[in-house]
Amino acid sequence: MGVSGSKLSKIIGVGGVKRLRGPPLTPKGYIPVAVGVDNETKRFMVHTTAFCDADFRGFLFKTAEEYGFCQEGILRIPYESKAFEEYWKNKGAKQKVLRVRDRFT
Repeated sequence: MGVSGSKLSKIIGVGGVKRLRGPPLTPKGYIPVAVGVDNETKRFMVHTTAFCDADFRGFLFKTAEEYGFCQEGILRIPYESKAFEEYWKNKGAKQKVLRVRDRFT
């Protein structure tokens, strides 16, 4: 009576839980952010330590002025995406702000 261990593992997967392969969508310690105006929006992963940066807080204040504090979904910053990316590259904050590449380009 019952199902043997090997048959059960084939039915429900080894260990009982099927894990997704590959890295998580958002790395630990990062927050997804959409930057851009009009239809020129790019996605970035911003490390939580960047939120302490005075310049990044300026971006957040601009966001609060534009959208208010009740945004739903991803955090959106109304700023030119290319200028945002160049600014953080020039500042030397490679690990704080990462650009998410589109899968189809």
